[in-house]
Amino acid sequence: MKTAFIVIKSPQEGDPSHTIRRFADRSEATVILFEDGVYGAVHPKAAEGLKAAADQVMVCSEDLTARGFTAADLKVGKPAGYPEMVDVIMEHTERTITI
Repeated sequence: MKTAFIVIKSPQEGDPSHTIRRFADRSEATVILFEDGVYGAVHPKAAEGLKAAADQVMVCSEDLTARGFTAADLKVGKPAGYPEMVDVIMEHTERTITI
C-alpha cells in the first residue's frame, strides 16, 4: 500500500524512520517534509535514516527557504512546491500518516 508520511517535526524531536519502517515497505513509502521536518533533509544522520526508510523524499521548498537553506544543502530528497506535494498525497498514495 503506497503511503505518504508527512513529517513536521525536526529530527531532534524524534527519528521518523522507525515509524516509517513500521507502517510501510521502503518501496511504498514517500516522505514529505514540512515545517521543521525539512531539517531532516539537511542533517546528515537524519538524511541517512530517511534515505534508508523511504523510496522518495520530498522537501517543501517554501519551508526550506524560510529556514535559510537551498536545494544545494539537501543530503536527501528534492525540493517540491505545494501543488506537487498535494498531487502525490491525493493521486499517488493510498493513505497518509503524519509524524
